[in-house]
Amino acid sequence: MLTLQGDDVRTARVGEAITLRAQLEDDGLPRSRLRSARSERDLYRAMFRAPQKPTVSKLNALFLSWNVYRGEGGVTFDPPQTKVWEDTRVAANSPWGSLWLPPVIPDDGLIEVTATFDEPGTYTLWGRADDGGLYADTYLTVTVTP
Repeated sequence: MLTLQGDDVRTARVGEAITLRAQLEDDGLPRSRLRSARSERDLYRAMFRAPQKPTVSKLNALFLSWNVYRGEGGVTFDPPQTKVWEDTRVAANSPWGSLWLPPVIPDDGLIEVTATFDEPGTYTLWGRADDGGLYADTYLTVTVTP
């Protein structure tokens, strides 16, 4: 479950960060298949080894990702967000990338991300919580002034 904290319509100024706060709750299904941390040597080997599976697989792990659904300019999210589309490149920040590790979710489930807008206009931001089995979406409208 994904719950946006605060209003779903906000205002911001160009170049000024706003904080996006959302709470995640996981039903525990499917079970997480987290990979353990790798040493630098093992990571280097994995980056240059041919994929072991001929088909695409997705790592089951809970994460939240914010993206621009509509908007006039660019938006920078901090920290950088996980891709919600199938990007199978080895080092892609994607659950389909073989080296991807999911972000740590705090015990209270509250995730904070900042968004900074490059141009004035009206933006729709799309937040997606995904655990590998189910996903939940939320939308936020931001009017950005000069």
